[in-house]
Amino acid sequence: MQLSNENYNIADKQEMTRIAIVGLGLIGGSLARRLSARGCAVTAFDIDASALDAALAQGAAADGAVWPQQRADAEPSEISTTAHTLAKGENSDVWSSLDQCEVVFVCTPPEYVAGAVRLLRSFTNAVITDVASVKTPVMNSVDDLRFVGGHPMAGSEKTGFDNSSESLLENAVYVLCIPSNSSLRVPELKRLEQIIALTGAYAMELEHESHDRAVATISHLPHAAASALCLLAARQGDDVLARLAAGGFRDITRIASSDSRLWAAISLQSGASLIEQIDGYIDLLGEFRQALSAADRAGLERFFYQASWYRESLPTDGRGALSAQSSLNVYVNDRPGELGRITTLLGGAGINIVNIRIREFRAYEGGCLQLLLPDSSQAVRAAWLLREEGYDCD
Repeated sequence: MQLSNENYNIADKQEMTRIAIVGLGLIGGSLARRLSARGCAVTAFDIDASALDAALAQGAAADGAVWPQQRADAEPSEISTTAHTLAKGENSDVWSSLDQCEVVFVCTPPEYVAGAVRLLRSFTNAVITDVASVKTPVMNSVDDLRFVGGHPMAGSEKTGFDNSSESLLENAVYVLCIPSNSSLRVPELKRLEQIIALTGAYAMELEHESHDRAVATISHLPHAAASALCLLAARQGDDVLARLAAGGFRDITRIASSDSRLWAAISLQSGASLIEQIDGYIDLLGEFRQALSAADRAGLERFFYQASWYRESLPTDGRGALSAQSSLNVYVNDRPGELGRITTLLGGAGINIVNIRIREFRAYEGGCLQLLLPDSSQAVRAAWLLREEGYDCD
């Protein structure tokens, strides 16, 4: 990716920031509410006139117009005809105002993003970005040098403008996927990141393939797993089971209440990455089943311990969930050779230590080694190996 660094002075932009949002669902509505509250002039579009009216009435948008019904596979000629009609229609002033926008957020289902971008280009040269949770199909379908793939890592099992919230994106990772042939200038990208910061989220640049593998694991597969657990319970037809499931079971399967049409579409878009993660999940359940069948207590304990360690190591403030490295604290006694024993043990298991920090720890008659490891996979293995050798680590 080569971004142009030619002159583009953001400091010269003293007027109110103008943003456009296409689609006032959960994400689009939340963006509209937050950016309006932060002083941006938001122009909103939605195919549902009632959602648009609600956004205008509640101050989430300054103006707007009904977005035209489009086929996902609309031909360029159809889009051009639609643009011409809109430019001559009763809301032509709203459409012409798109030319004053710095950024347009396309918050439609993924299959409609490419058509929306083509229609918008008839009215504006703004940076255009989307919010779809699967990036590769979108990036492959959009042929636009000023487009940036986006995905705010926030959401809810509820949908629609009525369930949108000004704080939905607070502390969320907001992934940006920049095409390799992008014509965006560096200051324009920085400006996009500044606008994203107004939502309470923080931007992270990522290749679209890496993004799709990650979200297949941490978002798409959990939705499928939660639904499978619900179906497993439902197909047993046990009324007693249903009454018992009102507690923890209901909590851990909450995301199974998500919109079925939306998640069917997301699953299809995520297909290749999701199947890969399903296979890995099945392998893990196979390991668990084998240990259970063999009454392998140590194997079962290792399974639960490593999962627990990883879960507890995740950040609680919404930051760093996609970090490429993991740290492991190992509490050691004050005796000769401890550092060598630990590094030899991990090295023998093929675990690479990126860095080591030694910290004093008053609760022990020794200290604490903070090991930086390449990824969470090596970290959970290291934690288990060290625990087996009698070390306390977290």
